[in-house]
Amino acid sequence: MYKQLASLSGLLAAVVFSAQLQAQPDAPTRKVEASSQQLAVDIQQKVDQLAAQRQADFQEWRQVRRELLLLEAYNQRQADWNQRLQTQILSLEEQLASLDSTREGLEPLLEQMAERLGEFIQHDLPFKQEERLFKVKSLNNLLARVDVSHAEKLRQLLTAYRTEVEQGRALSASQEYLQLNDQAEKERLTLLRLGRIGLYYLSEDEQRAGYWSAAEQAWLPLTSKQRQQVLLGLELEQERGLPEFLNLPLSLPLRDAAASSTEANL
Repeated sequence: MYKQLASLSGLLAAVVFSAQLQAQPDAPTRKVEASSQQLAVDIQQKVDQLAAQRQADFQEWRQVRRELLLLEAYNQRQADWNQRLQTQILSLEEQLASLDSTREGLEPLLEQMAERLGEFIQHDLPFKQEERLFKVKSLNNLLARVDVSHAEKLRQLLTAYRTEVEQGRALSASQEYLQLNDQAEKERLTLLRLGRIGLYYLSEDEQRAGYWSAAEQAWLPLTSKQRQQVLLGLELEQERGLPEFLNLPLSLPLRDAAASSTEANL
């Protein structure tokens, strides 16, 4: 009987020991479990990153959408203003056939048109300003001449008006000598102009850039990142790049530009 008890005790001890071995996971199992846990952590981190990126992209889309709406509104007002100006030009051209009967009233009208053109240029973005103001001075000299017909005077004025209208529609670049502030000397700069809402300069060594602020009535510097946008704009002007948005501050805020285009009456 003692032998049977001893045998049963040994069998029971073997079963308990075997159960303990089965309860403890072996090394490969622990490694798999640790790997699964790390994978779950990595996936969660990726999900969090994607969620954050999605939120940032959404905010950027909202900003771009807002700017597009403002730009569309400005373009519409600009188109309406251009249409009214074209109507005025056509009306004046129709009067050329009856200049003999309207000669006395035409001279004050021509002088008023030249005066308004000069005032517009002085308050506009400062691009080719000396050249444009010299054109107005030449027109005033022309109006004072008695050997030039009223028809020719009116034709010259309408040509100047058309030139100003066309300059407000395009992306253009030019080389000019400008004095950026009272302490600086004049230097040769490359100007990039976006219609009449943005005017930017780039130094000859391409290391400095800035933009004209209508609110400050001064040239303000741009950051290094914005300077790259000016370079991109110059490539677009030369048709060496694909059309895309330029992330640059405006010389004239869109709301002010829209208001100016609505109220402007050259």
